[in-house]
Amino acid sequence: MVVLLDTETSGFFQNIVHRSMSSDNMWERKRALQICSQLLAACEELRRGDACKHFGSLVGLLAPLTCDPMPTSRQLAVTCLSSLLRIQAKATNGGIETGDIGSLCEGLNDCSTVCQLRTSSKIARIVYRNFPLEHTIDFMMAIKDTFQKAKGMRVRAAGRWMITFLQMYGEDICRDVPLITYILRSCMSSPQRSMFTPFLSQALVILIRCHADVTINSFFPAALSPQTVRHEGE
Repeated sequence: MVVLLDTETSGFFQNIVHRSMSSDNMWERKRALQICSQLLAACEELRRGDACKHFGSLVGLLAPLTCDPMPTSRQLAVTCLSSLLRIQAKATNGGIETGDIGSLCEGLNDCSTVCQLRTSSKIARIVYRNFPLEHTIDFMMAIKDTFQKAKGMRVRAAGRWMITFLQMYGEDICRDVPLITYILRSCMSSPQRSMFTPFLSQALVILIRCHADVTINSFFPAALSPQTVRHEGE
């Protein structure tokens, strides 16, 4: 782990952890989570803040894995999130509200998928209390990656985390709305968009309520803007 930390950490996260965490192979995802948890533990022990540079993308990658089919992977995802929060606290010398994430792990072991999703959403709220908004786009790109590549519970968890984030911070991310709407639009080209379209619709509703003009102007191409459609109808 020390050797990895002494190399280009950014490249490691992007080329190895990111790709493997999004894999269709559950065993590969588990291995990636094991490596990620060990790397984050080393960062925490050595007081390295490298991981903070990837806060948004890591949260976006780990979020759906809290509902991975493998119980061990779900636990590892929570372990990684807890480590990430502690690293951020040390790097910023700030007070981090971690809550009792460890106690929520039991809910992720429940056989009920409803219980798993409910627990995952509780963890999301704890993580988001400490979320640096400058990492919003990185987070949304990672969620998009899950929408386009994953299936089942991981897609539902990603959708829940995205909606929870927008509900908490929709008013505060005006400058990112054009890019967020671009990301949402790009998801619509996915062949499995029917799995996550309800989440995209809900996300748009939240953004329109918070930033109507910016959202509408960004989401609709000029040729299909509400104004154009209205004029053509006349």
